[in-house]
Amino acid sequence: MMGQKSHGPNPQVSSALSSYMIYVSEEGIDLDAFVTHGGRLAGREDPVALARDLTHLCEKIETLHTLHPRLAAQLQFLADFIAAGATEAPETVRNEATFALLYATKEEDMIPDALPDIGYCDDAAVTEIVLYRHAEFFEQHCFDRGIDWNALRLGGDTMNRPHSGRSGN
Repeated sequence: MMGQKSHGPNPQVSSALSSYMIYVSEEGIDLDAFVTHGGRLAGREDPVALARDLTHLCEKIETLHTLHPRLAAQLQFLADFIAAGATEAPETVRNEATFALLYATKEEDMIPDALPDIGYCDDAAVTEIVLYRHAEFFEQHCFDRGIDWNALRLGGDTMNRPHSGRSGN
């Protein structure tokens, strides 16, 4: 299913990536494969154009703080990660994080954000897949910067507490 989002202008990514972000085959979608391929496509984008497109993310994150604070925090984390250059990250991590952010800013995607209760499920699923897949890298990244990885990953009332050390998982 595809729908319209009401969050700012549509990012100006390539037509291949833009078309890919709204495609659902007759058989459904394998979100894991969707993120893998989307990351590959995002990696081919011009970094300057990507940075410009990601500026639209701020408005969405602001809206999500009230509706879905966990997703807002996760998207903010990925946006900060990419904005900082993510030079220490493997290419796959950078590309898939970029894809998750671009997908979140997309005006047309699989589930319209305007649908009560479920509109952000696709955005959350793509974001969670990226964080889960690269959990070891992101956990170390958080530890090195004093960010509470468990709060970011799990949400809940620990989201705004200071980092208390690296977990064993």
